[in-house]
Amino acid sequence: MTNLRARILACLAAAAVFAVPAAAQQEPVEDQDPGSIVVTGEKPPASEINRQARDITASSGSLLRNPLARIEERLCPGIMGLKTDAAQLMIDRIRWNAERLDMWLADDADCTPNLIVAFVHDGQAEIAALEREHGYAFRTLTLPERRALLEEEGPVRVWTTAVTKTRDGMPVDQQDSLFAPPVVSMWMAHSKIYLPIRKDIAQVVVLFDREGVRGKSLIQLADYATMRGFARTKPADGDATLDTILTLFVPEGAPPSGMTDFDLAYLRSLYDDIPNLRGAAKIGGVSRELGQVLEEKAERE
Repeated sequence: MTNLRARILACLAAAAVFAVPAAAQQEPVEDQDPGSIVVTGEKPPASEINRQARDITASSGSLLRNPLARIEERLCPGIMGLKTDAAQLMIDRIRWNAERLDMWLADDADCTPNLIVAFVHDGQAEIAALEREHGYAFRTLTLPERRALLEEEGPVRVWTTAVTKTRDGMPVDQQDSLFAPPVVSMWMAHSKIYLPIRKDIAQVVVLFDREGVRGKSLIQLADYATMRGFARTKPADGDATLDTILTLFVPEGAPPSGMTDFDLAYLRSLYDDIPNLRGAAKIGGVSRELGQVLEEKAERE
């Protein structure tokens, strides 16, 4: 087992792993001007915003019956495969993104990473080897989710471990068969607005192929990892109507220099209010949040 796989597994097992690697390695990105947040101008129609929000959301169930997953514990981002200065810049950017969402942050001097960003030679091979040698680490993924992860194309692979909990944070056991569904007892009022369960993102591993990220700035990569790590999202294709950092790896595209107004609005809607709202409600809130983002920007100007 390679050192990378050992470190990822150790981190997933809550072992001590440095948030910034001490070993200096080849930096796979060019040092570019971080730039500013890309703006979208006037607010697009709500239908257009909702459509794109649905398109980038990775959900295996109905958005009317399931919540969207988000990070509820204190966030601790960690970087592997970069020089220390570059890794620290990415960590600072990811933590700043979290601060804008009022997320809990762990002590940056001493914490176990739960958002791991690694730069590797071949991410697909690394994931395949981990799944083959340590399949138990993928037990929270459904079979379709596991297949999609192993077969994902492009220079990025995102492995998200999400667990089901009650609305109050009590763990709900996985269903191992159709004959013994998990049962949790608690007080709960019937509601058409919120659900009795929530989905917590426990760990995220973002693997970037070194060759595939050449020419991208550290800010772009940090913001891309933010959008894929803070939420269960998918890359956007070249037909995306609104600017989004999720188009970073579209061939021959012109991606933004960082998170866009749409990206910020999506995450703000996800992290606003309680975590056990229906996914459809979170998607519907993106339009409202985008309007507020644009208003705040106009006031600053």
